[in-house]
Amino acid sequence: MTLRRPHDQLAGCVWLPRFIDKARQQQAGILPPDFQRAFGNALATDGAFLAHFKLTLNAALTVIGSASSDAEIAQWFLAQQGVTPATIAEWNTRAPLFGGPGQPGERTFRFALKTLYRGCDDPRVTNAFTAIAWDEGFLDEVVPLATAERITDPSSDRGKSNPSVAP
Repeated sequence: MTLRRPHDQLAGCVWLPRFIDKARQQQAGILPPDFQRAFGNALATDGAFLAHFKLTLNAALTVIGSASSDAEIAQWFLAQQGVTPATIAEWNTRAPLFGGPGQPGERTFRFALKTLYRGCDDPRVTNAFTAIAWDEGFLDEVVPLATAERITDPSSDRGKSNPSVAP
């Protein structure tokens, strides 16, 4: 199963390409069970995405199922009332933090760490986007290990000046 990465963009919007991939797989009956539980769920990233742009899962699935290309989906997406340059910019800023400390989805993310991402003890995994990167094997590209070492080493001057990891 191949999904585009959370930071990949379509119509200038992160998450949209990944959501499309999951929708296509769900419609084809090949979306894995772990993904099916969260797909479109109001408490997960998909649900936050839909709510942010005032979209419904059924409307998105209808368009994705009938579209012949990503460009056609992007055109539909950009024509929706809740989709503006400002809402896209806001989403692109907030989405990579989803599930992080003090952010929307934090409680759901903590649950996912205990269930979906069991065994993940990497200090770089601080939110939904970094958890996906860890799970799919590209965390080092998103948050280099050297960054985590600076953060977790209290004697490091650089760690003291930059105590958080941003995906």
